Amino acid sequence: MNMKIIPKGIWFVIVLLFVASLLFVSYELADYYSFAEEVVIKYNNTKQKGDTLRVIIIGDSWAAYHSDYNCQLETILEDSLNKPVKVQSNGSVGAKTIAVYANMFDSISSSGTKKLIDMLPDYAVISTGINDAVAKMGTKNYCHHYRFILRNLLSAGIKPIVLEMPLVDYKAVYQRESVIANFRHQLSSWLTDAPMWDFEKYKQDLRSMISQEGFEGKILLVSDSEWNPKGYADPRKLYLDDHIHLNERGYSLLDSCIASHIFEDIQAIHDFQ
Repeated sequence: MNMKIIPKGIWFVIVLLFVASLLFVSYELADYYSFAEEVVIKYNNTKQKGDTLRVIIIGDSWAAYHSDYNCQLETILEDSLNKPVKVQSNGSVGAKTIAVYANMFDSISSSGTKKLIDMLPDYAVISTGINDAVAKMGTKNYCHHYRFILRNLLSAGIKPIVLEMPLVDYKAVYQRESVIANFRHQLSSWLTDAPMWDFEKYKQDLRSMISQEGFEGKILLVSDSEWNPKGYADPRKLYLDDHIHLNERGYSLLDSCIASHIFEDIQAIHDFQ
């Protein structure tokens, strides 16, 4: 049997391409799972004059879609506080926590939230984490950037309101994606030691980070158990058909819970004074 011998030059090219592919994949992975450095900005902390309470909502698609319901939250707060309220929101669909943090310094793109933060509102509601869990970014990456988000808001004199990750239908997301995308999630789960289906660790580690950093008492935490303990399976039907995003009823319930936390916080401040 005659066997063709591959010339050394071709072997060299094959090895070179293989090494280049490994380097490219390694670079892409390192970039994808990267940890951003903290950006420190000095704010003058001079609030806008007037009696208006100002609230912003930043983060992922939940923040983006809340723009249709800003007036709803304003009304709830105005009725309970008997004062004018201004609510503004902006979010980025599909954004992970690292992107939510980067958007805080972006005043140019449509997803940037720097202009909202520069207005130095009284409260900032943060919605992020679902996309981290879906992409299996891991709790270290998630908490690393969440820590920076909280620090930046507090340094600006803005009280953060943390929305705990809700129990959305993560499996439905994977069912809509390609085989390649699902394989990527499985690989990410292995690389980051992130559970494939159990997302409680994200909530647990976030609470631990909040405690370790001494944020307790400086922030407000809206637990999902307060308004949506059963997630997308809630019989009150709070989600759209995708089981990921809230419908009007869902936002109404969430906003009522947020308003309750703000009202209690303002009352506590007045009682202390």
